[in-house]
Amino acid sequence: MMKSLLAALATFLFAITVSAHAQTFTTLASFTATTGATPLSPLVQGFDGNLYGTTVQYGYGFGTFIRVTSSGVVTPLYSFCQNLTDSGCPDGSYPQGTVALGTDGNFYGVTEGGYYSSTGNGTVYKITAAGALTTLHTFCALPGCADGEYPTLGLTLARSGDFYGLSNAPEDSTAFDGQIFEISSSGAFHNVLTVCPNTLCPADAGPIGSLLLSSAGAFLSPGPGAGDGNGPGSLYNMSASGVPTLVLAFCDDSVCHGGGGYNRTPLVESPTGEIYGTFVEGGSSTNCTYAPGCGTAFEVTPFGAGYFNKIHNFCAEAGCADGFAPGPLIQASDGNYYGTTTGGGKYGYGTIFRILATGNFAVVHNFSPADGYSPTPIALLQATDGNLYGATSQTIYRVSLGIAPFVKTVMNSGKVGGTVIILGNNLTGTTSVTFGGIAAAFTVVSSTEITATVPSGATTGNIQVVTPTSTLRSNVAFQVLP
Repeated sequence: MMKSLLAALATFLFAITVSAHAQTFTTLASFTATTGATPLSPLVQGFDGNLYGTTVQYGYGFGTFIRVTSSGVVTPLYSFCQNLTDSGCPDGSYPQGTVALGTDGNFYGVTEGGYYSSTGNGTVYKITAAGALTTLHTFCALPGCADGEYPTLGLTLARSGDFYGLSNAPEDSTAFDGQIFEISSSGAFHNVLTVCPNTLCPADAGPIGSLLLSSAGAFLSPGPGAGDGNGPGSLYNMSASGVPTLVLAFCDDSVCHGGGGYNRTPLVESPTGEIYGTFVEGGSSTNCTYAPGCGTAFEVTPFGAGYFNKIHNFCAEAGCADGFAPGPLIQASDGNYYGTTTGGGKYGYGTIFRILATGNFAVVHNFSPADGYSPTPIALLQATDGNLYGATSQTIYRVSLGIAPFVKTVMNSGKVGGTVIILGNNLTGTTSVTFGGIAAAFTVVSSTEITATVPSGATTGNIQVVTPTSTLRSNVAFQVLP
């Protein structure tokens, strides 16, 4: 009886939380043949407060790098494959995956195609906020294609200021599942881990999904299961030097922990260190008629005694009103997790959903043809104005949930005396910046950027910025490193 009363109370409190966040969905812009279409990279906020990202269509036919203002003005800054020759596109083609913001204010990403043909081996690029692009690396450049090819998942900024990513195995290779690489902002490239170097993967095969830099300093990612690199997957962490460790086998039993097994969907870390993610397939919903399953959301405790907890089966509601085939999760500054589904919902074109760690679930928005049909399977972005931003193949949209503005850092960790870049909105006239309550020296660079010095005596905690009109807190705790 007590358990049922607590469950009812949790549901009631969650309903209050949902109703308190009245949502407003706004289509900011529709793509054109000039701007590009079908983004396959999440939007990222730049130093200037604008949003940036890539598309895989239009431009010269091989994708674009775009800027999006808060008022919905989309500007194509660069069209890939500008120099199409008999040898291909030296600047790359078909940009995909996460675009990382560097500490220098430039953006770093990957293309799936590259120099050797218009659908070739892929590149790593750097591009400025003005659209000046530099190709940092062309894949299949090392002897025997030891650097792999066709990177599609994007890049992750490391504590060193370098970037980590994953290339696929060379074409027709059965030697390994992928190659983890590190690359500097100037293009210094080296491999750090060959994933599954044999046809039979070892227990510590290593990650082959998008890399999440955790608060513990390790990179976390889904990867192949031991034995069969193409079979049910596992969760791995990896040191910056490329040493992998198995955290949890998602499918070490006949029911795959109720999850979906192998998946490359990006992960997200909670403030207390738990890892949350989704499986596009799998689950045990009785309403799902898709044989591989309609997807799940899950929680994993990655360090110490790891455990797996399935927190939602998609298509749990009649007619799949809650959606199916979920994309990645993000944790917003209100503490809740948000994501999209590419199918299901009221109109059959997918949903935006909110989910708590306890599994309580609510649909925030149902997509329809008027919205540009289904959302693309990429992560949402919460910008420092508090709003969520995402894309369909035809549009860019904003979801306002009444979440307060906040500030965020480009790098979420640093040492005492180090410089930290803080991004936000309406920062002009800032009177105070504190790290865990300790005052810091700072400079207001613009209305959207502050540089601050980690003060002596600071400990891990939230950054607070006091402006003439508000007090802003960072969306995550800043880690003060020894």
